Amino acid sequence: MNKLMLAACLLAIATQGFAASTSEQTCRACHTMDTKLVGPPFKEIAAAYKNDSDAITHLKKSMLEGSSGKWGSVPMPANAGLSAAEAEQFSHWIMSLNNASPAAGKEATKEGKR
Repeated sequence: MNKLMLAACLLAIATQGFAASTSEQTCRACHTMDTKLVGPPFKEIAAAYKNDSDAITHLKKSMLEGSSGKWGSVPMPANAGLSAAEAEQFSHWIMSLNNASPAAGKEATKEGKR
């Protein structure tokens, strides 16, 4: 299973193009904008937390500490290289996908919780 996850992550990195930061590149190893790779797509995460007043806090915690059982059997590891400020900024970006136009969503990055 680990070899399959590693292969999927490497494929994701190779097909996502140049990442804006190491942190973004780490996230894109398992997440895409619209389709499930290893973890749920960014749009699905945004939709799942759309009505959660603590969404930013929950997303930030998952990014910094990791999580398991929210999106299936594959756990999300903690992102050790991600600062609290970066996690906060990225959480806001994810939630902004709920307000993005379809064209904007395709260039930037459905329901459950990470």
